[in-house]
Amino acid sequence: MTLATMDERHQHALKLLAERQVLLAEQVYLEILLDSPHDLTALRALAGASVHKGDFNAAIHYLQTGISANPEHHQLKLDCAVVLAKSGEVREGANIVEALLAQAPELFDAWLLLVDMRDALGDATGALRACYEAVTRAQRKGYWLDEQTTPLPIMDQVVSAIERVRVGKRQIYSDSYLRLRQTFGSKELARVDRALAGYLREIEYPSRDSRQKPKFFFFPDLPNNAYHDPFLHPWAARLQSRFAGIRNEALQVWEEDQKFQNFLELSNRARKEDYLQGSGANPAWEAFFFYRRGKRFDENHARCPQTSAALDSIDLCNISEQAPEICFSVLRPGTHIMPHYGVSNVRLVMHLPLLIPENCALNVIDVGEHHWREGELMLFDDTFQHEAWNRSDSTRIVLLMDCWNPHLTSVERLAMKELIETISGFQLADRAARAHEIAAGNQP
Repeated sequence: MTLATMDERHQHALKLLAERQVLLAEQVYLEILLDSPHDLTALRALAGASVHKGDFNAAIHYLQTGISANPEHHQLKLDCAVVLAKSGEVREGANIVEALLAQAPELFDAWLLLVDMRDALGDATGALRACYEAVTRAQRKGYWLDEQTTPLPIMDQVVSAIERVRVGKRQIYSDSYLRLRQTFGSKELARVDRALAGYLREIEYPSRDSRQKPKFFFFPDLPNNAYHDPFLHPWAARLQSRFAGIRNEALQVWEEDQKFQNFLELSNRARKEDYLQGSGANPAWEAFFFYRRGKRFDENHARCPQTSAALDSIDLCNISEQAPEICFSVLRPGTHIMPHYGVSNVRLVMHLPLLIPENCALNVIDVGEHHWREGELMLFDDTFQHEAWNRSDSTRIVLLMDCWNPHLTSVERLAMKELIETISGFQLADRAARAHEIAAGNQP
């Protein structure tokens, strides 16, 4: 039978397969390759048929032919990796998957495939890391959070990966800064190791000052002062010297906008009055953000070039999806920020006061008040309970920025960046595991 078009040949091959006439279908696909040697449908079909017959070499040949003509075709590479693994060449298959993930790390299913391959190679640590990458990368994109966001065909694999991440969190956390340990040695990271052990509650390292209560992470071997010398940072004098230009830009954008973004992001159950009170008609804490949780606001940088240049000259506390947080912080007249605690003493809060009316202050509870003075830097540890107020009838503006605790070494800063980013990723996995348990009826 002569078929006029390539499409008709493909349709005929599919019909033969549906009728379980596999050998005849193969013959049609081979004829297709005579006219079109890189036809992907034919190559994949013939590779599948070869695997079914146990002819792995032929399957690999067909897939590699397709890859040579379509080097960006991800699925072909994954198919080839699977066939290699089935043929006993697990390491070669894993190499293909690892190379692909280096180029396209958001291929979540490929990470699960790598888990299986590393397990087959006896690399339990590598498999755990692949589980972590699979779960956290998928969940950051809104997948694998519960039954609704997890495809049924891979549900068991996903649940298993989440559980492995949860059980193996100690190793995952420690491995997050393994490269630094290999480069600088364990002695340079001894304080980070102790901080991690405290976080995991393996040992008790309470703050030497009971007033200090970090909401997230406590680093035990740092000075327990509420207020710190801002000039411990080598860039502080440079920042302060640019006060006039920064102040002018802050006043200009405030005059143009008269309303910035709310600093507080309250959940549905949170009440504004638990965070803001005061005598003003409309107490408000607002912000013109240059960075928020590590995200750069390019438009705001463009509007304030002198401030942007000053920030660009600083060694910022860069932690993905966490820091830095830098803004023109505005307290409207009659606003009182209620007492609260910060998240971690690995970073402190720097203020450059820009517009300060009378009767404005920061107060660290049971330590003392600090009354801002325009152009004079101040640095404090917000893991001590603190509050702030503007009891005047004018607006208060400071440049607010979080920054590394200056008592951390450069190596410790790098390690804490890796560790905090890893903990953040793990928390996603932990919440998803809980969601899967509830969906499965394992919890009330």
